[in-house]
Amino acid sequence: MPDAFNAVSRSQHLLLPETQRQGTFMRIGHYSFGPHQRPYLIAEMSGNHNQSLERALAIVDAAAAHGADAIKLQTYTADTMTLDVRKLGFVIEDAGSLWAGRQLYELYDQARTLWDWHKSIMARAASHALLQQPV
Repeated sequence: MPDAFNAVSRSQHLLLPETQRQGTFMRIGHYSFGPHQRPYLIAEMSGNHNQSLERALAIVDAAAAHGADAIKLQTYTADTMTLDVRKLGFVIEDAGSLWAGRQLYELYDQARTLWDWHKSIMARAASHALLQQPV
């Protein structure tokens, strides 16, 4: 896969205007972004914690172990995403779906990352240098 990526990257690089090929990049903190830099990898936690702080922390550990530079959390309440109603458009109607018949409100409530977890998750991410403050 890296060889295929590098070949595509090199071919796209040749399509860039000459001025962009000669050093156009962006810096945030100690990270440089540009055509000759490695990608900045952001791991997505989403609702994969399955309502377990211990699992959320394990996801942070796994993201760091596999080369992520950052971890993204989605923090919301069901009320900020949808209405608590069982009407058309608010219930999964696809009979083939894993969530068939489930209310969107219920699914968002189940998948949310609790506000109370932030301190623990951020501390774990910082211990892996996943959180970098721009300078």
